[in-house]
Amino acid sequence: MSRSDDTRRPVPPAVRLAGSLAVGLILAGLGGMVLGEYTFQGEGIQWLAISGGAGLGGAMAWLLNRVWSHDPPPWMMPVAAVLAVLGEALAVHNDNPDRPWPAEGWVAIVLAAVSSAYGIWSAHRVAEQDRARKP
Repeated sequence: MSRSDDTRRPVPPAVRLAGSLAVGLILAGLGGMVLGEYTFQGEGIQWLAISGGAGLGGAMAWLLNRVWSHDPPPWMMPVAAVLAVLGEALAVHNDNPDRPWPAEGWVAIVLAAVSSAYGIWSAHRVAEQDRARKP
């Protein structure tokens, strides 16, 4: 079999990192624009706007886990967290361009970071367990 026919060649980590950054930035930009539509204004705690942070973090982890073929390295946790925070910060800024950020905005940003990092860590842990089970 010729080398060009071999579809099982591993993708170098540098290519996966570049792909992670590219798709992560695209998701952060799109997520920030979409989530910026859920307002932080009004009476009481804005649960829908807060949950957007957790959702964006989860989507970021899902996307990056696909780029790394369900086995992201542990150092991808801070990368995923930063990308999710960028997207959520864009959303909070879009909703509050001329006034200070509300407390719910900061909570959403923290949730984006935590949920994306946890998603990466969880996928890495599951992949390690699968490798340990194989003889």
